[in-house]
Amino acid sequence: MTSTYAVTAQFYDAVASEQRAAVDREFEHCLQGIETGGAPIVDIGAGTGLTTRAIARICPHTHILAIEPDPVMRAALMTRVCSESSLREYVSILPQPLLSAPLPPVISAAVASASLVHFDFQQRQEMWALLASRLLPGGRVLIEIQCPVAEDVEERSVATAMVGQVRYEALASARRLNEQQQLWRMRYVAIFDGVEIAREHTEYLCWTVSAAQLLSEVADFGFTGQEIGNLLVLKPEASADSG
Repeated sequence: MTSTYAVTAQFYDAVASEQRAAVDREFEHCLQGIETGGAPIVDIGAGTGLTTRAIARICPHTHILAIEPDPVMRAALMTRVCSESSLREYVSILPQPLLSAPLPPVISAAVASASLVHFDFQQRQEMWALLASRLLPGGRVLIEIQCPVAEDVEERSVATAMVGQVRYEALASARRLNEQQQLWRMRYVAIFDGVEIAREHTEYLCWTVSAAQLLSEVADFGFTGQEIGNLLVLKPEASADSG
């Protein structure tokens, strides 16, 4: 099975940990007080498990279904889960995409961290229907809004990090393809003792959607929502009406 993230995975935790930590704090804040009723939380596109670990911190002893179809990212996810006892006991890794994963009949929440960009309109419609059919009345769906508008973006440095004596840098640019799509180009550079030891690049096709567009979409499936920081917090309409 080929990997979309074969290039990115080897650099991801080094360059993304600090940036993702800020967003993961928002996920933790928005999950506070949730009543899981013993039902699992679904982590949609778990990647290397940074957000999975954040979910486990705020919802200890809650089972997490970590969905990650990319084999290289999944290898990093498995390593993280197996290296932390608190994760190994409660995290199950599912290799299928969300829409074909064997989800249980009832879930307490779903989290999409840096993953909505991989769902086109029709796939989002299927996702909302799937989550609406399984979510507890008091449950929540947390969506990170990454690319609200399709636009050209000039290359810029988005993260740097030191691991030992190696300095890593991630640079990103994007090209607008149409009203709903961007092609992102990522470039990664590693420097040791002033010498460049690695330079890699990769491209991703991303679907763009704003919070306002999402709110319009999910209303047809009985959800209401609120923007909190980088996240859109969705709740079943009946539970939102009751507070």
